[in-house]
Amino acid sequence: MLAPNFKRLEKIELTAAAEHAGMRLDKFLATTCADHSRSLLAMLVKEGYVEVEGVKPNKIKPALKLEGGEKIRLELPRIENIDLQPEDIPLDILFEDDAIVVINKPPALACHPPRAGSGGTLANALLFHFGKMSAPGTIRPGIVHRLDADTTGVIVCAKDESAHFKLARQFEQRTVEKEYRALVHGEFKEDSGAIDLPIERDPHHRERMRVGHGEDARPAVTNWSVIERFRGFTLLRCMPKTGRTHQIRVHLAHISRPVVADRHYSAEKQLMLADLEVRVPAPGEAPLIARQALHAAKLTFDHPVTGERVTFEALLPEDFQRALDAVRRCCPART
Repeated sequence: MLAPNFKRLEKIELTAAAEHAGMRLDKFLATTCADHSRSLLAMLVKEGYVEVEGVKPNKIKPALKLEGGEKIRLELPRIENIDLQPEDIPLDILFEDDAIVVINKPPALACHPPRAGSGGTLANALLFHFGKMSAPGTIRPGIVHRLDADTTGVIVCAKDESAHFKLARQFEQRTVEKEYRALVHGEFKEDSGAIDLPIERDPHHRERMRVGHGEDARPAVTNWSVIERFRGFTLLRCMPKTGRTHQIRVHLAHISRPVVADRHYSAEKQLMLADLEVRVPAPGEAPLIARQALHAAKLTFDHPVTGERVTFEALLPEDFQRALDAVRRCCPART
């Protein structure tokens, strides 16, 4: 299946010939750029990705009548082949309409495959449940933003290119409000704060990121506030202003407050009740939680069609709640 990749925009320049005089701009583009749908091209015009020589930006609309001879510049997403199969993976749907679907993502579900031909991801599930989705990349239909595979919670997906474009722009302009819950090791004296440190890929561990100041380091800011204090643990509200890979996890680990059971950034890969009760685990005793205790609790953005400011929330998943309840019981705050 062919689809536009909005991560790979190509700048092109066209010239309207004399015979195009009187033709609508969107029709001219559809005739010239045959691999792209007229609806997609019209959306690019509306979103300001098309320039027409001699015409003010606010006058450039899909219905603009050409006079012939104009130079037209635009950015087009590259058309690529999607090698992704639908899979019947259950989804917890918080909201759905013709433009978007909001999912409460479970743990152990990656948003998209690392390579074409892979499966078992949210992208595969979206194709099964909803058929055609927006397709910004070869293996990412519908995926506007990501959550780490073992991070749970609210994620919004786009059903068409227009919704995808408008949502992606909000993420890029940082008008989307994201709120997470994190159970972390260690205690905080302050009630709130911000971690403003750049993040780069760890050259020694392919799957890890780190705080760094190399050429590829990108600015990253995480605001945080304390929700509840315990002996040796803290429940945090985290509000990242940027969206770097593993951002919250890296920032908290850097200040020696790693997320509980984070296999990349914490010394312990799971949390056992025996750890809290300071005893040897019983034979076959299951962990309270065996993945990072990080949950996307709330997401606020402007609906791509109505423009209404909307908020979606997801309750803590069972394993996170189980770990939190055990910490409350076994590690009450110091008095």
